[in-house]
Amino acid sequence: MTQFVPLFRVSSILPFVSFLDKIGAPTQQFLHQAKIPVATLDNSENLISWYSGVKFIDDIARREGIKSLGLEVGLQTPLEQLGSYGRLLRHSLTLFELFSLVEKLHHLFSSAAQVSLKYYGDYAWICHSFLAPRTMLCCQESHYTVMLYLNVIKLIAGNEWQPSQIQMTSKKYDFLTNIDQFSDTKFRFEQATNAICFPRAFLSRSLRHFNSYSDSQRQQDRKLLQATAPALDFPRSIQQVLRYLLRGGYPNIELAAEIAGMSVRSFQRCLGREGLTYTRMVEQVRFDAAIDYLQDPNIKIIEIALELGYQDPANFSRAFKRWTGISPNEYREQHCNN
Repeated sequence: MTQFVPLFRVSSILPFVSFLDKIGAPTQQFLHQAKIPVATLDNSENLISWYSGVKFIDDIARREGIKSLGLEVGLQTPLEQLGSYGRLLRHSLTLFELFSLVEKLHHLFSSAAQVSLKYYGDYAWICHSFLAPRTMLCCQESHYTVMLYLNVIKLIAGNEWQPSQIQMTSKKYDFLTNIDQFSDTKFRFEQATNAICFPRAFLSRSLRHFNSYSDSQRQQDRKLLQATAPALDFPRSIQQVLRYLLRGGYPNIELAAEIAGMSVRSFQRCLGREGLTYTRMVEQVRFDAAIDYLQDPNIKIIEIALELGYQDPANFSRAFKRWTGISPNEYREQHCNN
């Protein structure tokens, strides 16, 4: 089991949100059931729990009766929709550079998986391995991920190209083998990793670019990814989870444990090993977020209070004074008006 809560960017689920909107399904209801605050979708770079994201995707497929959901959404999702990570990849010079970047940068996009490029003679495999226990894997997420990589390869191979082999961690789904665009593809299910096989010669082919992408934009996207990367230790990954949960009010420990993929008892044990209590951790997250928000003079104190999960702004002011000895307004005047 991973020693942190696996997280990924909101941009990973936004294509599914768009799909729901197109078919007129109750998007907010699905988000609520997956414990994903609607406000989190405002920024594609925000982090959410991978477990919540997988539940969101799986619930859509099950309740809407769409077995091919991951396949359909994946095939319709270009790299550009994956935020700063997708932009960096899409403006690679060659397929080799693109997949090399995936190997180097994927941990900044998601801490839920590892990606590697492997060679076997004249063929290469792009391999995507989820770090979560197999019992928690979602077939729709596997299908979606594989189709994203297929889209990437088709940037240089053309839309009619078919891979000779595809490996999936999911169980066998007959509909995958009965689709015309995979008529020449051999599927292998219940594998240790999701992977696509393609000719090694593809790697040196150049990618066509349709939008300008300056060096400054490239550097900005890299810095953004690095500054907001998923944490790879338990305390900080929980803090990142709590940061987005606060918008929905004070997140009780049962909710935090569920989103972390644990029982409350296991969650408390993990905190105890770090010498932490849940109450203190929530306070730390609220304090850090408050300091960040106070740097922006355009954000009102009442808005900050709501962002931190306080229903009454007066409660936020009292808590802040308990932490710092001064009010939020006084702190802003002393430290944030330079």
